[in-house]
Amino acid sequence: MIVLLAIMAVVVVGGCASTKTASISPTVRTVVDVAHDLVGTRYCSAGTTPDCFDCSGFTGWVFQQAGITLPRSSDEQYAVGEPVERTALQSGDLVFFRTSGRKISHVGIMVSATDFIHASTSRGVMQSPLSDGYWSPRYHGARRILP
Repeated sequence: MIVLLAIMAVVVVGGCASTKTASISPTVRTVVDVAHDLVGTRYCSAGTTPDCFDCSGFTGWVFQQAGITLPRSSDEQYAVGEPVERTALQSGDLVFFRTSGRKISHVGIMVSATDFIHASTSRGVMQSPLSDGYWSPRYHGARRILP
């Protein structure tokens, strides 16, 4: 009986996981996979290659790997795509922040319903929860570029 319950649990969990993965488009999967692969890359001002990135250089390079060209700066990137409510964020969405003043000054890529990957000045490319005590109050909005 215990073995039967264990097999049923594996089938149910495996079925749920494959259904969720199947719902992500190949383009979104590419963006998420490339973003994950770049975690640990160092930060540098005006960086646009895997040698080093600034935030918008990172998002631009990742999306370019999926065949999508984004504008260079975070505030210009905020002007493209469709607005997305915070409660409707999905993997592949761009998330924008105001870290100083009224201008958009930071951007990252959602890689799950709760986490984003970005190039931080202090730690380079890293994954952070959107609920983080630093990022959450600075969140300004999101855009969906990908299907």
